Amino acid sequence: MTSKEIRKSFIDFFKSKNHKFVKSAPVAPLDDPTLLFTNAGMNQFKSIFLGESNSKLSRAVNSQKCIRVSGKHNDLEEVGVDAFHHTFFEMLGNWSFGDYYKKEAIKWSWELLTEVWGLDKNRLWISVYINDDETYDIWEQETDINPDRILRFGNDENFWEMGETGPCGPCSEIHYYIGDDEFNQSSSGVNKDSDYWELWNLVFIQNERLKDGRLVELPKKHVDTGAGLERIASVLQNKVSNYETDLFMPIMLEIEKISSSKIGGNVIPYQVISDHIRMLTFSISDGAIPSNEGRGYVLRRILRRASRFGREIGINEPFLYKLVDTVSDIMSDDYKEIYDNRLLIIETIKREEINFNKTLDRGLRHFDTILNSTSGKVIPGESAFKLFDTYGFPIDLTKLLAAENKLEVDEKTFNDLMIKQKDRAKKTGKFNMSFSELNWTIIKDSPDSNFIGYQYIKSISSVIKYSKYNDKIFIILDNTPFYAESGGQI
Repeated sequence: MTSKEIRKSFIDFFKSKNHKFVKSAPVAPLDDPTLLFTNAGMNQFKSIFLGESNSKLSRAVNSQKCIRVSGKHNDLEEVGVDAFHHTFFEMLGNWSFGDYYKKEAIKWSWELLTEVWGLDKNRLWISVYINDDETYDIWEQETDINPDRILRFGNDENFWEMGETGPCGPCSEIHYYIGDDEFNQSSSGVNKDSDYWELWNLVFIQNERLKDGRLVELPKKHVDTGAGLERIASVLQNKVSNYETDLFMPIMLEIEKISSSKIGGNVIPYQVISDHIRMLTFSISDGAIPSNEGRGYVLRRILRRASRFGREIGINEPFLYKLVDTVSDIMSDDYKEIYDNRLLIIETIKREEINFNKTLDRGLRHFDTILNSTSGKVIPGESAFKLFDTYGFPIDLTKLLAAENKLEVDEKTFNDLMIKQKDRAKKTGKFNMSFSELNWTIIKDSPDSNFIGYQYIKSISSVIKYSKYNDKIFIILDNTPFYAESGGQI
């Protein structure tokens, strides 16, 4: 099955079970300041789980665009190195808001996996929460799975919590053995061995965690499930890596055309770039723009990481923007916004690449100088700071290059210098002189400057008054497209 067919069959299956299709929320949340990016299918339904919404929605299904770039769910340094870490992915999910519960969720997941998608039952394993006898009994009595394949685990593996307080509950995970030898399976491999892949997590939200740590029963019970499309596609397409599926391979083949190397050599740069261009494409399409702070900084960091890996396979010119159309070809049938916004995405990425390439060339030359002068195993924080402050070289790139040369970076000193720089910037940014101290010479009796910067970026203007103050001369114009600098504006 193609990824498009898998996505459609999942949604159609649950629509046949009276679920309403709900469009994916943007990856850049518009109404949740607690989230840098949408990182799970349940994010847009959080108000329902918390009892803050009067929504009449009782059953829902969708494929949610998700981004995870840090924290317990992901480690950016692993993305592209292994077969399954991603910054951007799709989460297939079905939900019940106070409607059906464990029995239906379990039976339907088993039906979809084994009857619709035809997965081998002798490769499937089930994990349940250690004290959740109800879930264990449903798996044993309502499906035809071998009871020996139903395993119990504790809080770390099979109890889901939204946060330190709030809705939570036990979960049941469905695992699939991808090893070559079907007869060499063991219960000891589940949750430990890389040959056992978690495909689907069924979360049963039946409790609330109070501030004092106690669990109480919720008046209404909910179901929240999540299955990663990329991993499902790997299994159904008989691949051992997500990057070998039709979600990534067309991008990797396009990278091969642009570069002077082949995928069969060093595969990691291809995987990093193909993952990162998906993340950048969807983020920019949903309104996030590379910048120096917040989610914008995350985008800038991802773009620079991808650009850096491009150099490892012989690409020294801007190239990421050339991959946007390939991402659109793969995804825009289901996410039309990618096609509609592709010109904006291309121009945004291209502009960032051009600027970063200049920074990278200058910084790499200086990094080589630092490398040659470093005698120990640690690059001094002062050197890393100069790379950042003088050459615009991001610290995470310095750390990456250092690691490649089996070195570390003195981050403590770097961070101390960053704090001092910010303090200096705050002090110098204050305009301490009062305009009442100025003695103006009037040339033309006219209202003070008419700001025309929203319409024009240059103008022919007249000086209407001026004043000398120490070694400076201040002038007031009749018309001006300029405004005072503040917070980094120019």
